[in-house]
Amino acid sequence: MPLACNVWRPPIVLNIGQHYTCQPGRVPLTAMKTTPVQETVTRTGLRTAYILADPDVWSSTFQTALQAENFNISPSQELHDLFDHAYDEPPDLLVLAKRNARFAVRACLAVRGLQDVPTIVVIPSESDFVPVMDAGADDAVTASSDATVFAARVRALLRRALHWQTGQTAGIIAIRDLLIDLDKCEVVLKERPVSLTPTEFRILAVLAEKAGKVIDARSLLSAIHDHDYDDREAQNLVKVHIANLRRKLEDGRDDIPYILCVRGFGYMLERRSQQREGDPLTALLDVPLD
Repeated sequence: MPLACNVWRPPIVLNIGQHYTCQPGRVPLTAMKTTPVQETVTRTGLRTAYILADPDVWSSTFQTALQAENFNISPSQELHDLFDHAYDEPPDLLVLAKRNARFAVRACLAVRGLQDVPTIVVIPSESDFVPVMDAGADDAVTASSDATVFAARVRALLRRALHWQTGQTAGIIAIRDLLIDLDKCEVVLKERPVSLTPTEFRILAVLAEKAGKVIDARSLLSAIHDHDYDDREAQNLVKVHIANLRRKLEDGRDDIPYILCVRGFGYMLERRSQQREGDPLTALLDVPLD
């Protein structure tokens, strides 16, 4: 008899709060509500994009596509220049397009701690996708992508950013010793704050809101990203984020793990503090419970 597995598929993109402060020292979005950039957008419809790019990665067609989306483009020559500009006047979009993938990863890690600004990375090859996303990028496209695809990804990213900034208070979810504040985007485990990237937090929030139910990788990403990933891409990307979440939550070190992987189905946040006994789901778990 086949196993009946309760797999949740989200009807809409998750709306998880007004702002997020997942990293120490991040500037909350509420502190950016009346910046000159945003006032200019309100008056004229123009947006500002700060760009740090190498010419062989950042094509003129991408720049034209941004201008067609009403972006005023402000290039930077060095990473510290980008930081200075973003600190003084937060932009609507950050674009990193560097031929050195390791530099792009370091830049994503640095930018992640600077401002809650949507960041998209133009990468030389598809093999760089997971590293930059894991480092904190909100989206990434290859340099060989069509400019219309790049523009569509930017529009989707801005829609997600609007959800981040204008979402309604969702309260606090408590699961065993784990507290998840969906309004402040803060996570506390056993009275100790846990530092998560924005994507890690949003994944944890989706799992927490559906605790005890299995969510497949593609649905999990669709709930936090306004983009339809194929199954293989979704599984690879979610696998990386789940591994980082488990490490930061010290999952399974002393107690029953919080995040369970149900082979062939997806992931689930475990509400129980005791080992599952006589449950057919146990045979599908890839995390040892003892």
